[in-house]
Amino acid sequence: MYAWIDNIILGIKDNDNYTNVYELYDYLEIEIVKLMPTNILLRGNDSFYYRDLNDKEIVFIRNDLNDTMEKFILLHELAHALLHTHIYEAAFNKNFINKDKIEKQANYFAFKMLNINLDKIELEGMTIEQISTYIGIPYNLLSNLLT
Repeated sequence: MYAWIDNIILGIKDNDNYTNVYELYDYLEIEIVKLMPTNILLRGNDSFYYRDLNDKEIVFIRNDLNDTMEKFILLHELAHALLHTHIYEAAFNKNFINKDKIEKQANYFAFKMLNINLDKIELEGMTIEQISTYIGIPYNLLSNLLT
């Protein structure tokens, strides 16, 4: 279903410039701006990606996230930057955007880029809530990815 995303991930990981999410952002010249969670720009969200602010690509992200969550969110926003260029060009006509679909794609990309391997035997009998706590990814993001 997401083989095309897997191919993009393989291309990124085959590139010598990829060692972590922060170096990838530097390489792609996408700026990361950390904001207080109450900042009005975040509109109550953890982050958002802006394609063209004074000819720059920027991700605004909360400054109070733990390391795993921050990396996951940065990779999620990077997915929008790399996978959904056509959507952001048509962002003002939201009637034609399947938001659930693009969010699942972005979550899938982030999950795969973090190399989180779920051992079925180790996780057997766990609920999605327990798995989300175990791997450090919030329930709503993991649930969105698995449903």
